[in-house]
Amino acid sequence: MAKFTCPYCYGKHDLRTSGLKCSYNLRGQSSTCVSDVVKEPGGWIPDKDKARCMKCTAARKSVFCNIVKKEIPTDFLNDESLSIALLGAKASGKSNYIGVLIDEIRHKMSAGFNCALSLASSEESRQYYNSHYYEPLFKHGSVVDATSQEDIPPLIFPLRFMDKKNRITKVAALSFYDTAGENLDSTDDMLINNRYIPNADGIILLLDPLQIPSIREKLQGKIPLPQQNTDVVEVLSRIVQNIRDVKNIRGTIKIPLALAFTKIDALEEFDVLKEDSCLRSESEHLSRGVFVQTDFESVNIEMQDLLENWLDDELVQQMKNFEKYAFFGLTALGGVPHGSKLDGKIRPRRVLDPLLWLLAENNYIRTVKK
Repeated sequence: MAKFTCPYCYGKHDLRTSGLKCSYNLRGQSSTCVSDVVKEPGGWIPDKDKARCMKCTAARKSVFCNIVKKEIPTDFLNDESLSIALLGAKASGKSNYIGVLIDEIRHKMSAGFNCALSLASSEESRQYYNSHYYEPLFKHGSVVDATSQEDIPPLIFPLRFMDKKNRITKVAALSFYDTAGENLDSTDDMLINNRYIPNADGIILLLDPLQIPSIREKLQGKIPLPQQNTDVVEVLSRIVQNIRDVKNIRGTIKIPLALAFTKIDALEEFDVLKEDSCLRSESEHLSRGVFVQTDFESVNIEMQDLLENWLDDELVQQMKNFEKYAFFGLTALGGVPHGSKLDGKIRPRRVLDPLLWLLAENNYIRTVKK
């Protein structure tokens, strides 16, 4: 078995560094299988028999991460995985974003890019997504509860791309962690609670524009403003330090970083965005079924211009720690909630853009210049 990425710890493993079980005599009547392999206590296959057992067709094999002791879904063993570290400071709207993002992949991206997101790969992920994200947002019309600081399961969903004859051509095994925003408030908390960040294939960092002092001043009294939280530059600085410390990196960081400002709907409603802003419309990527470079560049340039007006150049300087980075603006809900209740129907816009950029950077989807 070749090396694979564990969707739980984001570490690289192979059969030698993984646990292995098989379904033969699953109820425990005997510890010996049809190939005369004697299982160890707990039903584990001995190291010396792992290679032979993987070739056996008499039973289902289950591979486990030895670090977190959880079973690795089959899609993560047989295909290239794309581990996305989805981060956001407290009150950035990260939980709402995750809930809407997965729904957008299933119902919008699937048609445009001829792909399908599987919810059956991990029963734990499916149940957690339905109860924690989908039902509050799409059934009860309320925002998702803020993420607690306790351990929560990652959302693990294979994304299968198909050709014109609906044959699978590529699989991006996506995994998302909805870690509590408080875990970004100190370097020590980040090292303990976000160990997966340095091993990610891409980072989506959500930031709340309503935390920026100049925007708060303009919108004061017009909409309910969230409590002032950790400065956006501090959050990014800690992420950079976390990756450098763990990976011992002195040069630029190779992980692509998508910096996405949420709640663009509030900026649109109160004319913080200019009238002809490209952020007021959906991207071209979905309608054309490709990643459109000119659309991406328009958003990237506009967001950088806005940042120059909102903040000094310190945030952009922090971004330069990464070899590849880009700026995005989006709204998951499409309107400012009234307390915990949504303002009518969910109207997402540009929610998929950061993910599509990462997929394009990793050659999962095709890019056109214009």
